Order: sequence, then structure tokens, then C-alpha cells
Amino acid sequence: MRLKLNYPFDWGGLEDFSSYTYDASGIPQVDYGSDSGLRYNPITIAQYGLHRLQRFAAAGAEADRVLGLSCADWLMSHARVWGDDLLAWIYEYDLPFYGPKAPWISAMAQGEAVSLLIRCHVLENKPAYLEVAKAAIKALDLPVDEGGTRGFLPDNSCWFEEYPTRPASHVFNGHVFALLGVADIADYLDLPDMWLRYDCGLASIEKNWRLWDRGFWTRYDLHPSNRLASRMYQKVHVRLMTLLAHRTARPVFYKVARRWRAMLQDPWCNMIWLLMKSREKLRLRRTWS
Repeated sequence: MRLKLNYPFDWGGLEDFSSYTYDASGIPQVDYGSDSGLRYNPITIAQYGLHRLQRFAAAGAEADRVLGLSCADWLMSHARVWGDDLLAWIYEYDLPFYGPKAPWISAMAQGEAVSLLIRCHVLENKPAYLEVAKAAIKALDLPVDEGGTRGFLPDNSCWFEEYPTRPASHVFNGHVFALLGVADIADYLDLPDMWLRYDCGLASIEKNWRLWDRGFWTRYDLHPSNRLASRMYQKVHVRLMTLLAHRTARPVFYKVARRWRAMLQDPWCNMIWLLMKSREKLRLRRTWS
């Protein structure tokens, strides 16, 4: 077992979790404005719990342990049966841009929740955390057309969909964060079916990363809106590819991480990005106005 309490992705400089509203139990809520109002988002809750466990691993503060466990307990109490033999965190609100209609589930939510629950199982030695994680990771095997989160790229490679929509969105970071959950439970349980799921998701990135590469910047997703990543998400993409490189030692991931980091640091790439992003925002504003 290679699983460590400290989640491998570093949010430093990207997300400090200060922009959310927190309920009486310390659980974050996201404000979706007039469309949906203040909502619990399982992705945000799982990330906040993982962040708190990172802090606990670093400094041992009891408050961080308690908040990490509180997020895990929220996920435990809100996991619902979805399909024949799996559990999921169900979004009971629509997302207008991508178009998923309630109820729907997210591969990113499933994967990050699994990453948190497995760690809390290790920390507290509570079998219930592990059992929910084992049931939740199965959502990554169920195709989108059957209510699940597994999509397919043009070459038929599997893709873990953050937003299970038609047309497919294929969000890059959503797939990789889901894959980290797959890796965590595979590391912990070391079962053949867990490793098959991991190998499938990893091979998809290795074979298809160019689909998100524009030559001067990365795309956020493959949605027809054709959006470039923001500067923050360019940094997220670099960190995720660096993480995969260190985990797998595969040369392609080192190469792509260096390539995408160079884009972020190149003034000409930034100038092109700024021009293209400005045009993109104007186009999308006209579309949605």
C-alpha cells in the first residue's frame, strides 16, 4: 500500500478555500447566483476535506483533522444508491452552461470523494468509509448513456466525465482528478479490477493529450464552445501532468508537463492567449445573452 494521508495535488497558490460560505459544521457551500443559489457541491467538499488532511499531515493540528473528517462524514451521509450496485453523490440542480439536468453525477466528485474517504478510513480505521468508497468508484465504469460518468474519446479511449453531457465536454482536469481517486483505491486494495480501471484512464491521457494542446496553450475541455484554459487552469494542468510524471515515471508526462509550463512562462503564448480568450468571452456572451 502506497497511500499517504497527504493528498498528492498541491492547491497552494491556486485555491485557499476562502471564497466559500461555510455552514455550522464547517462544510463549504458554493454560491451559484440567481440560477441555483447556495448549494453543496460534493467536489468542493471533497477538495476541502483533502486540503484539511494535507494541513493535518503537515502540522498535526486537531482542528484540521476534525474538519477533514466532517467533510468525509457529510459525503457518507449524502451518498445515495445510483444504479444496481453503486453509490453516488447526486447533483440536484442544473448547470446551464454544460447542460446536465438534475439529477446527475460527476466522475470528479466520485474520484475526489473516494480519495478523501480512503484516507479517513486509514486515519480512523472505520470500515464504513472504505465500503462507501468501493461502491462509489464503480460509477466510473458506468457509461454516460446509462446514467454513469464514463465517456469515450474519438479513438474510443475511456474518459471520466466531470459533466456527463451530450455533446460530451471531456474536461481535462476532471478526468485526472477522478483518476487520482482510482489510483488511491487501487494502491490501497491492490485488486486487478482496480488496476484495470486505472490503466484505462492513464492510457487515455497518454494517447490523447494532444487533443487539449493548442500549440500555445491548453484547452479546458473539448466542449463545442472551444474554451481555452484560464491561467489558473493552465497551472492546474501543469501540476497534474507533473504529478502523473512523478507517479508513473513515464517520459511522455514529463515532456507534456515541461511543454505546458513553457507555454505559461512564454510572453508570446500569453499574448496569444489573452487575445483568444478575449474573443472567446465576447463570443460566449453573445451566445448566452
